[in-house]
Amino acid sequence: MDRVSRYSYINAKLRARIGLLVSSDVIDAMIKAPNLNEAVAVLAGGPHDDLAQVWQRTGDLQQLELRIFMDEVDEHRGIIKALDGTPAAFISTLLEKSEVENIKNAVRLWYSGSVMHHQLSYRAAYVCRDQIVHDIDWTRILNAMTYSDMLKAFKGTPYEEVFNEHGEEEVVNSGLFPLETGLDKLWFRRLFSAIDHLDGPDREVARRIQEVDVDLKNVLNLIRYGYLHGLKGAMLASILLPYGSLYQTLERKIGQDGLDFTAARALIQRKYPEVGGLLKEMDERGTLKGAHGELAYGTLQIESWLGHKRRAEYSSILVGDPFTIGTSLSYLSLCRSQDVAIRSVLSAKYYDLGEDEIRRELD
Repeated sequence: MDRVSRYSYINAKLRARIGLLVSSDVIDAMIKAPNLNEAVAVLAGGPHDDLAQVWQRTGDLQQLELRIFMDEVDEHRGIIKALDGTPAAFISTLLEKSEVENIKNAVRLWYSGSVMHHQLSYRAAYVCRDQIVHDIDWTRILNAMTYSDMLKAFKGTPYEEVFNEHGEEEVVNSGLFPLETGLDKLWFRRLFSAIDHLDGPDREVARRIQEVDVDLKNVLNLIRYGYLHGLKGAMLASILLPYGSLYQTLERKIGQDGLDFTAARALIQRKYPEVGGLLKEMDERGTLKGAHGELAYGTLQIESWLGHKRRAEYSSILVGDPFTIGTSLSYLSLCRSQDVAIRSVLSAKYYDLGEDEIRRELD
């Protein structure tokens, strides 16, 4: 199928939907609302009326978050259904990211109950039990008594290999971090493989966006785990995702004593001057060697820059070639950004944060 035939209808439909997404005025009204009830009420009658209905029925913030999650899944499914071939397969692989997050939530509950012996079974109600992409037995994960029993829930799925690689002894002794890192790496491996199978224009658009994301994720991981958690040598190198333009050079800057930050920063500065500038400021203020709270704030600045960069990339896509997968990617990104904003405002209202503090969190 040629690109015009494949994308003309779905892209026109998605561009029309973009105009119907929740506006900044709605988010502003939610922020100004005096309490959580009033903030949810702002959504009634609009594109997120389903959230207002869930709140009216349950009064449960976590049920709202689960509904937001399912809305994101449904948006991906709608596009997958409208496409075919490798573009549909690529969007399906994108959706696996949501599936991985649901796996992590379910496995954390299993770990809390079976390994840490915490009574958190009530939280199982907030795990999606529907099939997202692959046929995973979510109930088996939540009810499993042992790691080997839980592993059976992933039989025949891509995730089986990760759970086989990270056994029960490792999980009991080292926690879930290695397992969750393995799941993240699996998703990125599948994502970049799916990108390679796209045709020229689609591949160029998807790779341009995803390589920036993985570059900045590697930078953030080095800061968080190299400085915040003090990982060194092979352990620190193992958390890097082997994709993007920075991976190989950053990996070479990791020694047994940790990361050569000065050299790494120079590499980052050449590729991403804004991020390099933020890292320089953090270094000069002593943030990288300071309190965890200061370091966390510095990483939030980098994440904020990534968010602005991502939005700029997607905006440029929308005014570019109208017959690529870029419109689908832009639409899904806008939906996710909107959902993050809604979730953040509702959570802030739940904790009774002030208007100025909420706006700072969303910046």
